[in-house]
Amino acid sequence: MPKSRRGSGGPAGNGGAGEGREPGIGSGVGRAAAHARVQAVRAALAHDLMRAGRVLEHRGMIVASEGNLSARITPDRILITRRGRRKGDLTTRDFVDLSLTEPLDSQARAAASTEHRMHLAAYAARVDIEALVHAHPVGLSAFAVRGEAPNLRALDEARDTIHALAVVPYAPSGTDTLARAVGQALIGTAGVPGCDVLILRNHGALAVGGSVEEALARLEIAEHLAMTLLLAERG
Repeated sequence: MPKSRRGSGGPAGNGGAGEGREPGIGSGVGRAAAHARVQAVRAALAHDLMRAGRVLEHRGMIVASEGNLSARITPDRILITRRGRRKGDLTTRDFVDLSLTEPLDSQARAAASTEHRMHLAAYAARVDIEALVHAHPVGLSAFAVRGEAPNLRALDEARDTIHALAVVPYAPSGTDTLARAVGQALIGTAGVPGCDVLILRNHGALAVGGSVEEALARLEIAEHLAMTLLLAERG
């Protein structure tokens, strides 16, 4: 049955103003639809992050409540793990929404991972970043203690998937100093390309990507590269 139209009985010459129009984004219906879309994206990303947490724990790349994960919901909002949560047992209640300009004294910041500053800096640095995975894999952490980056040329898959990898100088976890250093390494400097995988000196590693899966895969491949090189040294 055809959908009824508004305005069809209007005066001649008005063209039936408003005839057949869908509710605009400024209407209550439009705002509700936009909110529903954002909530659907949030739910999907939460499940992607929950899976990533399980993979990291299964592969021994994190223990206890180590690590933190996030994904971009909208251009200026992210979803990030709560502080103190075991990443292999995440549920949909274990995430916090943060704005890229979140007030320093907000309750959301207090609930989010202690590394949330680093995540916010990463998303602010590059609009192409849609997800960030931070963990403490043994191989990459060994290179972090050395202050060295594994040689990407050693494995074709690592070179083709990661493109560039760098070591971020030491700064205490959760600080603005570390966040600024991470943001700068992701952007790059004159003559130095921006990186998608970073080794944090005396800390661990992180990877970014256009999706949760891409960020996770980059970290997994970087860890495989690191362990391969460490084993080759023993031979």
